Amino acid sequence: MRWVVGFVLLLFFLVPPAYTNACENSLLKIMYKDSVTEITVEIADTYSKRKKGLMFRDSLDLDSGMLFVYDNPGKVGFWMKNTLISLDIAFADKRGEVVRVVPNTEPLSLDLIYGGKDIQYVLEINAGLSEEMNLFVGSELLHPLINQNTARSC
Repeated sequence: MRWVVGFVLLLFFLVPPAYTNACENSLLKIMYKDSVTEITVEIADTYSKRKKGLMFRDSLDLDSGMLFVYDNPGKVGFWMKNTLISLDIAFADKRGEVVRVVPNTEPLSLDLIYGGKDIQYVLEINAGLSEEMNLFVGSELLHPLINQNTARSC
């Protein structure tokens, strides 16, 4: 019986699964018209992760960002308290469509950055990179956490 358990464990580690996810959890695609940009994202999908966000960091890789995921659409506001780097912030609805982009936020500011109502996803990237990354109002964010209930895969 021990050899059966050992054999099953060996197969588990040596044989890749028969299925593959359409995209990695850390990979986000930004689609605008016919252009697609891929970036690596950290996921903030719990209250504590969303609360901390990118605070206390002195840098962010150029091809990366943080994706904030809320359980349901709602009113969303951010501030830059304890955030040391300037960011571009994109607010998206439940389908992942960007409805507002706030460029070049002011580090350490306590001013409210209102994203709007019916917001379910927020993407933060380095300030000034929105255009380069195709991040505009009307862009579509593609990620398994966003698109799990839609026909379009990332």
